[in-house]
Amino acid sequence: MLDLLKAAARVATPTGQEALPTDILSFTLEYPEPVTAEAARGAIAALLEGDRFDLFPATQADDDMLILQFPGVPIEQSPGYLFAEAAALKEALDLVSVTPDILPPFTDAESVPPPVENVGDVIWDLCRAHTPPLADRNWALRLIKADRAMSRFGVTGAGQRIGQPDTGVAAHHELKHGVDKARGYNFVDNTPDPTDPLLPSMGSPGHGTGTASVVISRRSGRVNGSAPRASLVPLRTNNAVVIGSWAPVARALDHARAQGCRIVTMSLGSGFAPRLIRRAVARAVSADMILLAAAGNCVRFVTYPAFDRNVIAVAGVDHAGRRWRGSCRGPEVDIAAPAENVHVARRRPGETDLSDVTDTGQGTSFAVALTAGVAALWLEHHGWTALRQEARRRGLPLQELFRAALRQSANAPAGWDHSQMGAGIVDAEALLALDPADIMVGAAPESAGPAELLFGADFDAGGLQAEAEYLAFDWRLRERPEASATVENAMREMPSPALAALLGDRQPLGEPGLVLAPAAPPAPLDRAFRRLAAGRGGTTESAADLSYEASVDRLRGEGLDTVMETVNELFQARAESAPDLVDTDMQAEAADKIRQAVQSHLDPDRDVRLSPGEVGFALEALVKLSGRPAIRVQADGSELFDPLLGTWRADLLTAVSRWQPLVRAVGRIDARNPQGVWVHVGTGFLLADGLVMTNRHVIDAFAEPMPEENGQRPFKLRFPVSIIFDPDAADETTRYTLTEVATAGGARIGRTVNMARLDMALMRIDPDNGHAPPPDPIDRGLISTTDLALTKILVAGYPAEPRNVRGPDPRQDQDTYLAFWARLGELYGDRYGVKYISPGMIEARPGAVTGDPRGWAFSHDATTLPGNSGSAILSLHNPGQLCGLHFGGQSLETNLAHDIQAVLGMGDGAFATGLLNGQGE
Repeated sequence: MLDLLKAAARVATPTGQEALPTDILSFTLEYPEPVTAEAARGAIAALLEGDRFDLFPATQADDDMLILQFPGVPIEQSPGYLFAEAAALKEALDLVSVTPDILPPFTDAESVPPPVENVGDVIWDLCRAHTPPLADRNWALRLIKADRAMSRFGVTGAGQRIGQPDTGVAAHHELKHGVDKARGYNFVDNTPDPTDPLLPSMGSPGHGTGTASVVISRRSGRVNGSAPRASLVPLRTNNAVVIGSWAPVARALDHARAQGCRIVTMSLGSGFAPRLIRRAVARAVSADMILLAAAGNCVRFVTYPAFDRNVIAVAGVDHAGRRWRGSCRGPEVDIAAPAENVHVARRRPGETDLSDVTDTGQGTSFAVALTAGVAALWLEHHGWTALRQEARRRGLPLQELFRAALRQSANAPAGWDHSQMGAGIVDAEALLALDPADIMVGAAPESAGPAELLFGADFDAGGLQAEAEYLAFDWRLRERPEASATVENAMREMPSPALAALLGDRQPLGEPGLVLAPAAPPAPLDRAFRRLAAGRGGTTESAADLSYEASVDRLRGEGLDTVMETVNELFQARAESAPDLVDTDMQAEAADKIRQAVQSHLDPDRDVRLSPGEVGFALEALVKLSGRPAIRVQADGSELFDPLLGTWRADLLTAVSRWQPLVRAVGRIDARNPQGVWVHVGTGFLLADGLVMTNRHVIDAFAEPMPEENGQRPFKLRFPVSIIFDPDAADETTRYTLTEVATAGGARIGRTVNMARLDMALMRIDPDNGHAPPPDPIDRGLISTTDLALTKILVAGYPAEPRNVRGPDPRQDQDTYLAFWARLGELYGDRYGVKYISPGMIEARPGAVTGDPRGWAFSHDATTLPGNSGSAILSLHNPGQLCGLHFGGQSLETNLAHDIQAVLGMGDGAFATGLLNGQGE
C-alpha cells in the first residue's frame, strides 16, 4: 500500500495555501494528541519518500487534526482504494484516524444534467415527479402555513442570520436583498468571495442560488421565501450536493458560529461522516445553533449529516402533502416540507439572465431551506434569548427544543408514514402558536447511520468508522438496486485489511450484485408520447426536442383516432420488417393498452389509468415487435438456425465466414473478488499485438490510475483480472490473464454517461494459459459509421442479468410482474453472462448524437443489457470489419457506442497512439 501517496508526493505542486478544493487528492489526519504541521511534516515526508505536499490544520478548533493535500493531483481512484490507502497511512503513522476525500459516492437528482439520448432518463425518472407544476407560486408557503404565520404573528425572519454551506450564491434579481456576502467565505478557494462560479465542471452549479431563494427571496420578486427579511450568509464549500470532502463544511460551520449565525441549512449530504464534521456539528449545537439537513434524494436511505443525532432531518413532500417520489426516508427523519415543483431562482453556467425563475425545482434541498426559514420565524417570534433560557432550564441545547416543537406542531395527514417520514409536515403557524413552556420533549428519532444499521449497534470501527459507514452505504445500495440506479460498477467495494479484520463474519460474502444501467426505460409513456408527437418518421433526436407537456398538447390537438392511426402504422411497419416475430394477439392487446394510456393523458375528464404492470406489458410488446433479437452464440455456430433471427438470418448468412471469427475474439472480462469469486464486470475483445479493448468504466471496477510521472500514466490492478472466450463462459481452458492496463481514456467515467469523455481502454493479455493460444484477434481493419452505406450492425458481448430493471410493481399486480420477467427471460432464454449477438440499426451517426461535443459517438438500437459494456460492434454492410465499441445507453432503447475510426482520427493523445502501435505510450 501507499503506492498512490508515494507517487503523489513526487509529482504534486505544493502551494503553501489552505484552500480546500474538492477534486484533488487530500486526507484528514487525526493524531492522538495536539500536533502542528511543522512537527508532523518530517515523518510524513520520510514515509512517503517525497515532500511535495501541503500540510496544515484542519480547523482552528481541532488541534489534533491536519489536512494532507497533494495539489495538482486529481482524485481519480475508487473510494474503496482511497480508504485502503488511508488505513495504511493510519497504521504506518500510528494515528487515530485517516479519512480521504473521495469522489461523490452516488449520484443525486440535483447533480444530473438533463437526459442525453435517453441515457440520463434513468436518474431523472427514478427521482423526479412528472406532475405539472402549480400556477400558484406560493403553494409551498401555504402548505407549511408560513404565509399564515407571517400574517398572524407579524414576523418575517428579520434580525435572524442563516448560514448556508453550499456551492455559493450567484447574482440574481430574486436575491438583491438579504445575502450577506461580507460575512460569507469561500472555503474551496480560500478567498472571502463566496460567489458561485457557475462552472460547467461543477456537479451542481447554481444550486446555492436556488436554495437561498426559497429562504430569503422577498415578495417583490417572483419567488417568495419562508423568511424574506432574514439574512443569509453564503459559505462556498462544495461543487456538488453529494459530498466527498467534508473539511470545507466543517470549517464553514465554525465560521457560521463565529459570524453569529443561529441557523444553518445544509442542502447537501453523503453516505459517510468523518470525525472532523461530526465534531463541527457538535460544536455548533453546543453553541445553541439550529442545524437542519436535507434527508437526501434518489438513494432511498437518509444521508449524512441528516442521520447525525445532532441534526434535524427534513424529507420532501408534494403539493398534496404526499411523499415526493425522490425523497430519502427512514427512522432518522424528523419532519417533511415541500420538495416537488418548488418555485426557485436559477442560474446556470453561461446564463446571464438574472431573472430566471423555474417552477420545476425538485429535491429535499428545497424542503430543508424552507424549514430553515421557518426556524428564523420561530426565533424572531419568541426571541433567541428567551428560547435559549427555556432550553437551558430543561438541560437541553436549543436545537432539541426546536426539534421537539417542530415535531409537536407538525401536520400529519391521514395515512402518514411516521416511521419513515417523521412527525408530519411543517406547520409554521402551529409552531409559532405553541408556547415554549408547553413544548413536550421526547426521545429524538433514531439516527443510527449505515454502519450501525448494517453491522449492528454494538459495532465500533474506531478510527475506521468513516470507511465502515461508506462501505455499509455502498453495500446497502447494491442490496437494494431499486433504490438507486447509480452505483458505478459491478465490484462491491471491499474493506481495507484493517477494517476486514474488525468486521470478521459481519461483512457480506459471495458474489457482489451487478448493478449497472437498468434494462428497461422506467418511464416508457413519457418517451412514447414524445415519439408519437414527433410523427411516424420522427427520430430519437426529434422526439427529444419535445417536452412531455408539448407532446401531450400536440397529440391532444390531433385527437385520439389520429394518434392510434400512427400507432397502427408503426406496428404494421414492424410487422413487415420482421414477420416471424409478430404475435398478432399481443399486438392487438398492446394497441388496446396504448389506447387506454393515450386516453388517460389526452382527455383530462376521463379517469382511465394504467397500472405499472400494464405499462410494462405494452413496453415489452413493443420490444417483441421491434425485430431486434438477442441470439445466444453456440460453440458449433448453430446460432444461425435460431428462429428468433427472423429476417436477419439473410444478413448473417451472407458473410458468416467473415463475422463468426470476429465474434470468437469477444470475451467476458471478470475480476476476482477477495472471496475468490470471478465477478463479471464487462465485455472485451482481442485486437492485434496482444491487446484487449474494453470500456474505461469497465476497468474502473478493478484498476486504479496512478499520478502521471514523466509522461507515463500507470494503472494499478486491485484484483486479478481475466478474459474468458468460451461462449458459455464455463470452459476455463479459454480463460487468459489480463496483466495490465496499456492505455485508457484520460478521465474516470463516473456514474452517468459523459459524452465528452473517452470510454475506451486497452489491456494486455498473457497468451499463455497452459492450454492453447487465444482466438485470432480482430485485425481486418476498421470501417467508420460515418459511411452512409453502413446501416446494419452486429453487437457481440456478454449481457448480464438485469437485476435492477424497474418493471411492474409486484405489490400492485403480482401476475403482471411475473409475466414481465417471464418475457425478459424468454428474450434471453434465462441465460445471462454468456455470449450473445444482437443485430440492429445505426440511429444517429458521429456528429449527430445529442450531447456529444467530440463527434466520436453513434447510437444504435440493437438489444443490449448490463454486461454488454465493452462489446464489439461489427459491420453487417461489410462483414468482417470492426466499427465500434459499445459503452452504454438505455437498454432496449437507444444505445451508445464509440466510433473507433473517429477516435483515432482525433488523435486522442496516448490512447490513439497506443491503439495504433500497441505500445500504450
